Amino acid sequence: MDALVLALQNALGNWYMVLVYGIGILAMCFSVSSVQFKKRVAILTCSCVGQICWIAYFLVQGDLTSAVACVLTAIMLAVFTKKDKWKWATSTPIVIFFVVIMTGFSLLSFATWKDIFPLVAGVFAVIANSRPTEKRLRQFALGWYIFWVMNGIFKFYPVALINDVMCTCSAVIALIRYRNKQEKQEINQ
Repeated sequence: MDALVLALQNALGNWYMVLVYGIGILAMCFSVSSVQFKKRVAILTCSCVGQICWIAYFLVQGDLTSAVACVLTAIMLAVFTKKDKWKWATSTPIVIFFVVIMTGFSLLSFATWKDIFPLVAGVFAVIANSRPTEKRLRQFALGWYIFWVMNGIFKFYPVALINDVMCTCSAVIALIRYRNKQEKQEINQ
C-alpha cells in the first residue's frame, strides 16, 4: 500500500496534497451535515455518501485500516437505510453481525496500536446507526465521532480531525436542536 501511495505522490507532486484535502473537504461536508437532517433515512444516506468519500481519503494516504472501517460502515449504512422495507435490517443478529464483521476486518488490517481507534469507532457506528430513533442515533454517534477524533489526533490527519471535531459539535447541536422540538410536542400532547 505504501508503494502505491508513494507512486501517487511522485506522479502528482504538490497536487497530491490538493487531492487529499479536496477529498477530505468533500467528505467533511457530507459527514458534518448528516446529523442535521430531521429524518433517520436522510441522516443515514448523507452519512453513507460521506463514508464513501472517506474511503477515498484514507486510501490515497495508505491507511487501509481506516479505509476498511469506512467501507464496512458504508455497507452497514446502506443496509440500515432499508429498515422500513427489510424488517431484519436492524435486528439484533444483524447488528451483532456488523459488529463482528467490523471488528474482524479491522483486526485483519491492524498494523499499529493506533488502529484501535477506527476499530472502536466502527463498533460505535454500528450501534449508533442501528438505533430506531434519530435521537438515539445522534447520542451514540457521539462515541463514533470521538474515536475518529482520536484517530485523527494520533495519526496526524488534520482534515479528518477537523471533520470529526465538527461532527461531534454538529451531533451535540442536533441533539439540542431536536430535543427542544420533541419536548414541546410532548408537552402539547
